Amino acid sequence: MKRNINRRPAGGAWRSGSFGISLVLLQTVLHCLVAQLAWSTQADTVKSDRDKPGQNGFWAPVKDVKLGPFRLALSGQLRLRYESSGDFTLKGYQPGAADELLLERLRMEVAVRLLDKPRLFLQFQDAHAFLTTFDDGDFPQSNPIENTLDVRQLCLEWLRMGDTPFGFKVGRQQISYGDQRVFGPGNWGNTGRFAWDAAMFKIDADQFWMDLWVGKFLRYKSAIWPDRSVSDFLTFVTYTGIKKLPFSLELFYVNTRDDRAVVAGETGNGNIRSQSVGVQSTWQEQNSMDAGVTFVAQFGRYAADRIRAYGANAKWGTFISAPGRPRLGVQFTYGSGDRDPADGVHETFDGVFGGRDIQYYGFLNLFFWANLRDYQFELSVWPHEDAVVQFEYHHFTLDRARDAWYTTGLVPYRRDRAGHSGLSLGEELDMRATWNLQGHLELMGGYGVFFPGSFVSQTGASTKAHWFFAQAAYSW
Repeated sequence: MKRNINRRPAGGAWRSGSFGISLVLLQTVLHCLVAQLAWSTQADTVKSDRDKPGQNGFWAPVKDVKLGPFRLALSGQLRLRYESSGDFTLKGYQPGAADELLLERLRMEVAVRLLDKPRLFLQFQDAHAFLTTFDDGDFPQSNPIENTLDVRQLCLEWLRMGDTPFGFKVGRQQISYGDQRVFGPGNWGNTGRFAWDAAMFKIDADQFWMDLWVGKFLRYKSAIWPDRSVSDFLTFVTYTGIKKLPFSLELFYVNTRDDRAVVAGETGNGNIRSQSVGVQSTWQEQNSMDAGVTFVAQFGRYAADRIRAYGANAKWGTFISAPGRPRLGVQFTYGSGDRDPADGVHETFDGVFGGRDIQYYGFLNLFFWANLRDYQFELSVWPHEDAVVQFEYHHFTLDRARDAWYTTGLVPYRRDRAGHSGLSLGEELDMRATWNLQGHLELMGGYGVFFPGSFVSQTGASTKAHWFFAQAAYSW
């Protein structure tokens, strides 16, 4: 079923109908916030387990509504974000270009549980973009900024059936694991990057838990309702977590079949038959130190080429005894690149289905976990228990000089096949401040600037790029 959408004229004229809806939604949320603030001044100050973001006292009446044998819970989020960018846009690094966006996203959720066992979950998403010169036609595959009211999740889940360790989750769903570097929904994007039509078998035993599932990810297009999952594509996953260890340990295997014949290998076009095997482990000592490591090996066929690729991340952080509880951290991220574009071996790591949000590879989203080395230093300070300020420095280089600089869509942006332009991509400085109010309202703002390196200057136009954002998100 198709539906008509109003396209924005070039120059970013606003769609009055959608903007009017957004204003109504914003006004409603502001009324709720004022009411909640008034309620909180009268409420008991003693906190409990219910005093968590999006689930404390003001919204308690809609969190556990009893309807005979059923229990109903309502939740959601309204998020507004303004972005301004210079010398890059949604399409990537573009010296001389500029753009701005006002993004609105509403997610409404309903969970129905029968006798505390089977659970049906429904999530609607309504996402719009204003001010920008881009519209739906600029994103033929999937729109990252606009998705008029659609079903993002609709799934049935039943865990530990009959007091056994077995369960299932089937339907349209969001899937993420660990720190979301390998599997993540990419929720920073206005429409979110990954939601899945999937069937999952779950085991939750004393010594381990395991998810075994098969699925396809969604494409977001406002002209199609409901959104469709990608065709001629299938992924099979086993993901296992080991329990009762002093650290987290997760093992995974991913088998992907892409029969769309859209990839260009070194010896011709064809399909993908890739397999990824990996491990992720994290360790944390409360209020002291934390560390983590991720490693992924990939093999299979990329068109007619043989796949041999690797991805890794290592991170370490420590808290300092000082005002503001500062935390210093370092990270190194490695995504292999292709050393020879004509040897029939595909060595470019593809990032599996990881999150591509601002917490990875710099705020500006100019880079991805492919042919990349990212040396990262970070500082976080908590001036208040509900507020944090974060600083990041990144030094980016290519892994292999003859492979490309890849954007977040794994699209080659610039490439020197002769390898004469060096490895240095550049440096990025980022700052972000986050403040949580009353457990429901989160305010966030930040700025990032990218300084291009020798590879960028020798392969085309080269200028400093910058980005600013301000965001408010209200959850219930």
